[in-house]
Amino acid sequence: MGRNYIKNVFVIIFLLIALSASFAQESPTCAYCKEVIKGKYLKVDGKQYHPEHFLCKLCGKPIEGSFMRKDGGYYHPDCYSRAEGLFCDYCKKKLDEEYVVSNGKKYHRACYENYILPKCAVCNQPLSGYYKEDIYHNKYHSYHRNEMPICDCCNRIICDQITHGGKKYPDGRNICNICYASAIFDQGEIEKLLEKVAGRLTGAGIKFNLRNIKIIGVDRNVLKSKAKNYTNAMQGYCNSETLTKYIDDKFVNRTFTHVIYVLSGIPSLAIESTIAHELMHSWIFENTKNNLPDKICEGSCNYAVYLYLKSLNSNSVMDIIKLMEVDPDPVYGKGFLEIRERFENKPVNDFLSFLKNQ
Repeated sequence: MGRNYIKNVFVIIFLLIALSASFAQESPTCAYCKEVIKGKYLKVDGKQYHPEHFLCKLCGKPIEGSFMRKDGGYYHPDCYSRAEGLFCDYCKKKLDEEYVVSNGKKYHRACYENYILPKCAVCNQPLSGYYKEDIYHNKYHSYHRNEMPICDCCNRIICDQITHGGKKYPDGRNICNICYASAIFDQGEIEKLLEKVAGRLTGAGIKFNLRNIKIIGVDRNVLKSKAKNYTNAMQGYCNSETLTKYIDDKFVNRTFTHVIYVLSGIPSLAIESTIAHELMHSWIFENTKNNLPDKICEGSCNYAVYLYLKSLNSNSVMDIIKLMEVDPDPVYGKGFLEIRERFENKPVNDFLSFLKNQ
């Protein structure tokens, strides 16, 4: 009996130990207070807690329901927002949902779209992603350029919001009301502008003989009939001719005549710019071999426009200069930029000598 009794005692002890281990596994320890949990408990990230011991790291109060985690700590959603500074930089209310970060600031999506994103100057809807901006700082959806007419003078979209509407001329031109407000149609005024522009360019060192130059204000149809290689972007054309006089087969003299055609119905500064461009064509005709590459010829004429506009010393000229600078045309736009880069801040005579020696 002795051996069987001892054996049975060991079996009972083993069972008690196994039951104790099983009981210990079924009675977890609270990760906060380290005491055995009896009854309901929470299990988070492999740890167990008394319900009243699953605490917010910021306020120290029990967390019930949803929570946020960071760096091993747990937070009420509101406390997490405060701890992380998650407040909308526009309305100052908490960010408890998906939010947008822009320029280092956080916004509710609705706040960002309604108050932070720039608005389309045409339809006043938020602009996100790709959009256009003109030189006058009007931002708009790119598709509006295909929906509405563009001013043939200033390149603005013609609409009530940007230009207060516009006009369509009989020759097909679209002119915004901003340009139309100061448009010049009178031939006498155009002739006075020729004198003004020629005088300033002569003062800069580019001389002209106005007795040989005539100017006529025209519409697009007439300009198209007079100009060689006409395009809708043209606002002027200079027709130059040479008359050589001989007596008894001996050369006596050579005279030049120039007729400048400029579009009327546009603002004074636009007409002045066109005149400066065409006057430079007349100078090139008289003073060079007339074999300049188009890029140098047109770029130089636009450089004369630039010199004229700069001489006016007025902020109002900057819009026209900007249009010249952003012109994508490889002849007129790129040609101008290359000539300006080469001769700006140098004597005008260097520029003129360059043209004569080409």
